[in-house]
Amino acid sequence: MSKHMSSTAVVLAVLAFTLGQRAAAGEHNLEFKLVVKAVEVKSLDAPNVEGQSVALMKMHGVAFFKDGRVASKDFIYNSDLNKGSGPYFGYSTYQFEDGSTITARFVGTQRAGQPAHGEYTVLSGSGVYAGAKGSGSFDGVAHKLTGANLLSGKFSITTP
Repeated sequence: MSKHMSSTAVVLAVLAFTLGQRAAAGEHNLEFKLVVKAVEVKSLDAPNVEGQSVALMKMHGVAFFKDGRVASKDFIYNSDLNKGSGPYFGYSTYQFEDGSTITARFVGTQRAGQPAHGEYTVLSGSGVYAGAKGSGSFDGVAHKLTGANLLSGKFSITTP
């Protein structure tokens, strides 16, 4: 291989690496459907407060993204409900098949008999989502699954 061809190969490799990195940077608008199930539940009724309970749950789910990718979701969820209504919050991590992750905090207010709605704040990411910041939301979807919940969600993320 000539010195000129070797130099050209190095320049092309660096250019390909740089363009590959830039393709991952910027805005990421992700839409998904999510099925989740409680893995561990600890719930306590408040003494002397009718219908009041506080729960802490470890949950797991699978997210199916509009672009065809799949991610596993592990999260913790805390609620403070009176007769099925009240605030909740939690922390979740989505892990994609390529190892990339998105970690977010979520908050919402549950209303008895109504589908859930919550808001995400993206805390961090890895792989394609390294340095991620952003927000998102999710909404409960009516379904006939037993022991699991179906949600639709979206993230609007920026990466450096």
